[in-house]
Amino acid sequence: MAAQEKQIADALQDIRAAKKSGALYISIAEQSEDLFRIYFKDGNIYHIRYGSALGKDCLELIEFYTLYSATWFDGITSPGNVTSSDLPPMDNIIADLRKIDKKLKVR
Repeated sequence: MAAQEKQIADALQDIRAAKKSGALYISIAEQSEDLFRIYFKDGNIYHIRYGSALGKDCLELIEFYTLYSATWFDGITSPGNVTSSDLPPMDNIIADLRKIDKKLKVR
């Protein structure tokens, strides 16, 4: 399946609509060993991490990076089932990401 370019907000909306559980791993164009990892349960985000940043801090960082590609991993859970308790509601996350208009290649 070929990668399709779409806005990150649309990718999250698709996952939410399908009520998927798993993880979306996003590679960053700037040289980095870390992946931006977003964990979902029943279509809702419960944990985000990028390097040592967790939760809401990751959402604040994303606008400063160029997103490259994203791969979905069905059924993956966060290490140790960690959750980010400081995340805003999913609707707010999608709306905020839509404003910054970040695109990526989704597989």
